[in-house]
Amino acid sequence: MKHLFTVIWLVLIVTASAAADDVTVEMTLSKDTIGLNDEVLLTVIVSGPQQDLPNPTLPNLSMFNVYSQGTSTNISIVNGRVEASLRYQYLLEPQRKGVFNIRPASIIIGHDRYESNELVLTVLDRGSAASPSVEDEAVSDQGDNKDIFLVAEVNKKNAYINEQVTLSIKFYHAVRLYSQPEYSAPQTTDFWADLIEPQKSYYETVKGRRYKVIEINSALFPTRSGELTIGKASVEVQVPASARQRRDPFGSSIFDMLGRGELKTISSKPITIQVKPLPTENKPGDFSGTVGNFTISAIPDKRTVEVNQPVTVTYKISGTGNIKTVAEPDIEEMDDFRIYRSSSSEKISKVNDIIGGTKIFEEVFIPRRAGNLTIPAVSLNFFDPAKKQYQRVTTKPIVLTVTEAADADYADLDYMPGTPGRVIDPKARDILYIKTDPGQLEKKRSLILFSPLYLILNSLPVLLLAAVVINRKRREKLASDIGYARSRSAKKMAKKRLGAAQKLVGANKPAEFYAEIRQALFSYVADKRNISPYGLTGDRLLEIMQEAGTPGEVLDRVRDILRRADFAQYAPAQVLSDEIADSLQQAEEVLIMLEGVRFA
Repeated sequence: MKHLFTVIWLVLIVTASAAADDVTVEMTLSKDTIGLNDEVLLTVIVSGPQQDLPNPTLPNLSMFNVYSQGTSTNISIVNGRVEASLRYQYLLEPQRKGVFNIRPASIIIGHDRYESNELVLTVLDRGSAASPSVEDEAVSDQGDNKDIFLVAEVNKKNAYINEQVTLSIKFYHAVRLYSQPEYSAPQTTDFWADLIEPQKSYYETVKGRRYKVIEINSALFPTRSGELTIGKASVEVQVPASARQRRDPFGSSIFDMLGRGELKTISSKPITIQVKPLPTENKPGDFSGTVGNFTISAIPDKRTVEVNQPVTVTYKISGTGNIKTVAEPDIEEMDDFRIYRSSSSEKISKVNDIIGGTKIFEEVFIPRRAGNLTIPAVSLNFFDPAKKQYQRVTTKPIVLTVTEAADADYADLDYMPGTPGRVIDPKARDILYIKTDPGQLEKKRSLILFSPLYLILNSLPVLLLAAVVINRKRREKLASDIGYARSRSAKKMAKKRLGAAQKLVGANKPAEFYAEIRQALFSYVADKRNISPYGLTGDRLLEIMQEAGTPGEVLDRVRDILRRADFAQYAPAQVLSDEIADSLQQAEEVLIMLEGVRFA
């Protein structure tokens, strides 16, 4: 019994240690420079593969007044793996000016200590300077400071296709709010959008007036080149009545006295971004449209294996960029192996407002023969917008020692036919004598086991079980095989795009209409081929369709639609409504025809 308890104790320790291997602690500040009368939001994020993560221990913050702003929890399950993330927020008020090093926060799990990064905060005599756009928005037409206003800013106005553009929406208010602000996000039709983090709040001094700021940051990835527009964001909120209304006896002062105030709607200004296409110079022939900065590795689960036994290789792609659009590594067929795709998963991370993460693909290699066999290196091409050039990263080749399969536990026996003088053993049970007297013969009654009603009633549970199993297998395949899932949903997503285009038919927005049409065609073909739609050109789209055996009539129609889309982008005022309706009908007919084309 004593040994049993010892074994259980060791298993618990090993399990706890394994669960804590992926624990991380991260600490961020909403701003790195503030004024003596300002405040800053300190966020500590604790993540790990378990739900009962401990609270962090904060460093020495005696130079600040510290106020807790609450805790939020996020739990996700990917491929059966639990991932928990706890976010702790604290409001810091500086007591004096200076440059302060904020030491790491920490947690303790078992006998292990995990620490975060260090931070540096600069506190000035005066308040931190607001940007010119914020100062302009803070002043009304009469020259007074506004009670509330909304500002939209981006970190860059020139970007490449699929390069991250960080959009910040900031709601400033210097008065009491009588209702919860109702936020309407801007239109980002030509962008792939992802929320970077939950909203954060802090104080900022603008034009000598102290405002509370609620900030929402999003990562936008442009899906096409050209001049793209981020629409207006808006906030609707109840605020105290203005000074003019308070003086007006017939105004809304009675509602202000009752705590209702007046309803105001404020909007930000649209933002225009110039998006450049990816350069054609030195562009790899197998480039799939990945933009960012990534690394790739390949790790086998074993290096010694028998013939016809599987080896699982995990391909791990990590870095910064739109990890969702990273395509599966291209693995060519090999004579020495049978190759099967096992599963794939992705984990998105957000550090300092930069989207990144890890994407994992698992491939199963089954060796066909014995010997020292090599799984070749796999490459990943991507465009690095920081260096403005294409990069290639490659895994190391994997050498496997493949041995012959072990001998089976049986021996072949020689067959000796017709040995003279051999007598059949009277105890033998496999030979029956011929019955010479049949006895009383009568018709046998049919058993209920074979009656139709019995068979129908008893086959129903079996059929239901088979249907459940088939449906479950289908769901598992959709969850594990991204290419299969994309191919199955390609038509549905394309119809959704065409539905959005149909709403723009009478809106006199030909550029936006043709953008939806282009996206429907590009996404449909990309989903069918399990490739990224980003970086595809019209010529490359036609090449892929031609390689798949698309009829010439369909190619001509697609070519005509793309030509109209290009014309609408540069001369939208000359596009007639009849042409728009005809283009929509042609796109719908093309998608119907493409259902008969085998892209895989």
